Amino acid sequence: MPKYYRKVELPGHTADQLYQKVSADIERFLSKTPLPSYELDRQEGDRRIRIESSMFSATLTCEDACIELDGKISLMAVPFKGKLDEGIDRWLERTFKS
Repeated sequence: MPKYYRKVELPGHTADQLYQKVSADIERFLSKTPLPSYELDRQEGDRRIRIESSMFSATLTCEDACIELDGKISLMAVPFKGKLDEGIDRWLERTFKS
């Protein structure tokens, strides 16, 4: 599976603020994707969320002023990487709009 990595800067937000918002909204975001099923593992102490599905696996880590997404996407999902980036950008903009 090809690697997928994103680091999104969100100035003015602590790691705890980012984790709380993302953790509360991640299922709504994923429900709008064409994933047939997925598993979430929230690790509040580490401010991480692990996502597993047949199309990708990823760890989302919240740090002060940024969110890192490190994972792998299936070969079938590679052509849709641009759409994935756009969807993440829109979601983060709506979620963290000041």
